[in-house]
Parts: sequence; C-alpha cells; structure tokens
Amino acid sequence: MSETGFRRVLAFDCSGAACSAAVWIEGRVAAYRFAAMERGQAEVLMPQIEAVMRESRLGFPDLQVIATTVGPGSFTGLRIGLAAARGLALAADRPVLALTGFEALLAGLAEKERAGRRVAVAIDSRRGPVFAQLFDADRSPLGTPVQLEPAAFDAWLPGGRTLVLADPGAALPALRPELTIRRAAIQAEAIAERAAACGPAGIGRLAPVPLYLRPPDVTLPRQAAS
Repeated sequence: MSETGFRRVLAFDCSGAACSAAVWIEGRVAAYRFAAMERGQAEVLMPQIEAVMRESRLGFPDLQVIATTVGPGSFTGLRIGLAAARGLALAADRPVLALTGFEALLAGLAEKERAGRRVAVAIDSRRGPVFAQLFDADRSPLGTPVQLEPAAFDAWLPGGRTLVLADPGAALPALRPELTIRRAAIQAEAIAERAAACGPAGIGRLAPVPLYLRPPDVTLPRQAAS
C-alpha cells in the first residue's frame, strides 16, 4: 500500500437515481458499470460488483480499499450500499473509505470546470427540498450541508463566480443568469479515482454510517383503541 494513494480500489454507489460500480487499478479505471434507475438497486448492485471484479481479474483480497457513499440520498439506497460495503470489507479484511454524496458528485467534475470558482452541489431529496453544500475550487467545503426549499436555493448561493452542480432529480428554480448549471449523476469511477488519491489518510475521516439531513418518511401506527 502506497503512503500517498491506493492502487487497487473497488467503488460503488446506489444512493440516488442510479447504481454503479468500478474497479481502479494502478491509476486507471479497469472495469465500470452504470445504470440509471429509480428503484431496484438491491437487485442490481451485487451483480454490478461481481461483473467489475470479474472483468478486472481481481479477487476481493487483492483490493486495498472499498469506497462508497454515505449520503445524503435515498434511505433505501444508502442502507443497501453501506451494508454491501461493510459486508465485503469484513469478508476481505479491507477498510472502507466513505465519501459524502456531495464529495462523490464533485469528484466527477473536471478540474478545468471548477477552476477559479466555487461549486454549489445539490442533491435531490425526493421529497421537494434539495440537499446542498458549498465547496471552493479545490473541493474543500465552505460550510456544512443544508436542506433547502427550491425557492430558497438562489438566495442561499453566494455572489460571484459559482458553478451549480446538481444531480438529475434536484428541483432547482430559475437562477441568476451569471450562474453556470451542470447536471450529473454520481459515478463509481469518479469515487474510485477520488478514493485512490485520498490514500490511507482518507480512512476513518468519515464514518461509514448514513448521513441523513432529514428524518425518515415513516409514521408510527396509531395505537389500537382499547
């Protein structure tokens, strides 16, 4: 294991409206699968992982780290992805490197696109509001994640040069003309590259537990009348 980076990474994500898996070997993506989907990640994720591992000709003990996302995102998708990461990590005796959904989405943005400007990352909550976090041009956070109603998003954005990076489902209002908007989905290949660059220093910086910015959409059953 390099002190500055990982050479063999398995990465996957199913926290949003897509499911993807990738294997990174020696500075490149060796295998990749991606499927846009609103539901059904539980049936798709493990076959994707098996496919990229087979294509890359690696066994799980050959990996140095398993990387995934902790949200915010779909409650079901997050639980599926984190359960898979924990199970594989335990079986292979390998660490888990966790990225937030904001970091994962930002990982797929080319350096030239964020050069010299802040990036506001927006993720669909699937219930109307958006989850958002602001980063500088070097991908360092400029504040904590927030939940915003779409109508409040523009007022939340700072002045000056800002790129809005949003997943396909994030509901955004009409924004100021000077703002640049780009839509993109979280991709496992970007997570793999980011995890490889983080190296051992990234292990443990973020616990592999779900990052929820709102309570679950459940209601307790009414108590039966006595």
